[in-house]
Amino acid sequence: MNRETWKTKVGLIFAAAGNAIGLGNLLRFPSKVALYGGGAFMIPYFVALFLLGIPLMLIEWVVGRYAGAKGHGSMTGIIGSFFNHSYGSRVLGSIGVSIPILIVSYYIYIESWTLGFAFMSLFGQMPDPVVSTDPKVAMEPYVSFFREYTKPSVIAIVFLLITLIINWIILKRGVVKGIELTAKYGLPLLVTMGIFLGVVSLSMNGWKGLEGLLFIYKPDFSRLADPQVWLEASGQIFFTLSLGMGAIATYASYVKKNDDVVKAGLYTAGLNEFVEVVIGASIAIPAAFAVFGATSVPELAKEGTFRLGFMTMPAILMSLPIGSLLSTVWFFLLFIAALTSSLALIQPLVALLEDEMRWSHTKAVNVSMIIVSFGAFLSAFVPGFIDDVDFWAGTLMLVFFGLLEIIVFVWIFGVHNFHRELNTNSFIKIPKGLVYFYAVVSPLFLVLLLYFWGVVQLPKVLSQTDPGIVISRAFVIFIILLIAFFSVESRRRYLSGPHM
Repeated sequence: MNRETWKTKVGLIFAAAGNAIGLGNLLRFPSKVALYGGGAFMIPYFVALFLLGIPLMLIEWVVGRYAGAKGHGSMTGIIGSFFNHSYGSRVLGSIGVSIPILIVSYYIYIESWTLGFAFMSLFGQMPDPVVSTDPKVAMEPYVSFFREYTKPSVIAIVFLLITLIINWIILKRGVVKGIELTAKYGLPLLVTMGIFLGVVSLSMNGWKGLEGLLFIYKPDFSRLADPQVWLEASGQIFFTLSLGMGAIATYASYVKKNDDVVKAGLYTAGLNEFVEVVIGASIAIPAAFAVFGATSVPELAKEGTFRLGFMTMPAILMSLPIGSLLSTVWFFLLFIAALTSSLALIQPLVALLEDEMRWSHTKAVNVSMIIVSFGAFLSAFVPGFIDDVDFWAGTLMLVFFGLLEIIVFVWIFGVHNFHRELNTNSFIKIPKGLVYFYAVVSPLFLVLLLYFWGVVQLPKVLSQTDPGIVISRAFVIFIILLIAFFSVESRRRYLSGPHM
């Protein structure tokens, strides 16, 4: 069977960067910087980028190209190909398909908020601003609006359906005409809107926003002794680069066999870091600083990403001239960032059903989107569902699978074999000693993260027994078992030959 390949190198890089660039770049990152030591946070952040982000990024690119040449685009097939497609290896690989599907089940609902808020801003349906230097007073109308919208309201369900349909249509068009085309137009648009809003935020109140940027990057070196800061920085790198979930490897499986994956991986990471460190840091926190003052910034950051993005920013932007238009640009910027990520999170399951189950592309997309839609509606109607699934799939399983990737793709595959594959057609030759260094140090980082979330956080999570939590756990188990079933069933189909 002939698998699609990316049509252009630019399209490939934009699609892969769009995979990594999401709501975490624009909302989660500035909150973490403001909360955990400002400029001092960037020291563990860049250490984690070097010791965790870059090596895992390159691992997924290398094994994605390697397995893609053998016809595998999902972690089921990729890990299976290293163990003669034994049932156990394919089930283990299925975790790398379950993770992105579980994440996108709630992520796509949040994505729909951004589209809904963009349209409501454009058509004047947002609350009237209350001008006040007290952030609680200024945000009150938007807090109430957000709560009412996400109950969910009828309009929230309408925009969830629209968002699901948009993802469905793009994925049906395939890798080149769907995902690549969306990224080629979407990413430049995202960067342009981001820079525009960054300038607006920094220039507020006589460029007081610029002081806000300096404020969040002002280093508090005393925080470097706090292990929590290092854990938060490492976690941010993990989430921002979309590592440990198989999505990068799936995209890499569609490259041509002679493409330079080292260059692609570094470009992907570089574009992501530009959007995060430059654009992400220049919008929400500087705007809040300019309008509400320095003392409000830590408090607003502590409130979390939803409050910052969906309540603080509209409260600020709507109070400006052409506020409705600025609010529209902000939420549409978030929507583009979320859309390119949700496409990447669904594609591993599409690849599993297409490559391993031998289903047609249309059938693979339809079944994938039905599963995602089921999760999305649970996210909308079940209290606590989003936070609980985010812990299991977006935290614990993510770190576990990142550790598994290093063990399988470097140690079991063999450092020599991995090093050879890494340097194939590479514009720079990476020394074998560096591979050994990463193969030892990166797992230690991951074990530390796993210890924190598994030992420190897990008992707190398991102590929750609300009905919504029971439903979310049942959904997590259902998805893991369903993908494991596909992985076992597909072994026979994959080995037997052509499409159904």
